[in-house]
Amino acid sequence: MQPLATVRPGETARLGPPEGVEADVLRELWAMRILPGEAVTVVAVIGRNGPVLVQGAGGLFALGRRLASQLKAEVLAQ
Repeated sequence: MQPLATVRPGETARLGPPEGVEADVLRELWAMRILPGEAVTVVAVIGRNGPVLVQGAGGLFALGRRLASQLKAEVLAQ
């Protein structure tokens, strides 16, 4: 498992259980269907400290770099 923020654009990763994420942020992630066990594809990483754009079952979303660093993911074989 590695931080979602380190997954390269074009790679698909399965999300692990969220650790250290505040309850209100977890509710937002659930609303976006960014859930443990779900696969997301990193579409783009904006700059060194900008957001990470991910495509998941719920659509395309920009996650702040801090949040993307807290979410753990396992890159799936391409």
